[in-house]
Amino acid sequence: MMILRNMEYEDLLNTVRGRNVVIWTCNTCARICNGIGGKESAARLAAKLKEDGVNVLSSMSTSAGCLMSKVTYKAPDIPDDADVIISLTCDVGVTCASKAFRKDVVAPFATVGTGFVDDDGTLVVTSSSGAETNETLGDIAKKKGMSTVPLV
Repeated sequence: MMILRNMEYEDLLNTVRGRNVVIWTCNTCARICNGIGGKESAARLAAKLKEDGVNVLSSMSTSAGCLMSKVTYKAPDIPDDADVIISLTCDVGVTCASKAFRKDVVAPFATVGTGFVDDDGTLVVTSSSGAETNETLGDIAKKKGMSTVPLV
């Protein structure tokens, strides 16, 4: 899944301020998409939110946020007092997190399609028919006014 960031850090901060937060991420597609997700990105976001006064209860990851069995396996680890989950995943990962965790989920990313990592490391997005569009993830980000970089 090819994903882009469609929320600025300040907007996310305002959304979660005063709430008990868990950061949830996929360590596959979200990490591969220029590191906007994944364990390292989640750790940086947790540290920045804490620095800005947000009560971050934990940061958690799975190898595949789109596999319900992997998400529900982590559900018992979500603190009962968590108010909101920040999901650093594709849209499918957001749906799985919402269903498994039964908490409010904030999604600062948008899925723009499927794709692959080319031999030279370029992220190429495919069309809905599966044909290569010859557009990179960066090209699509520019057209949509989104970002290819992590929140922090």
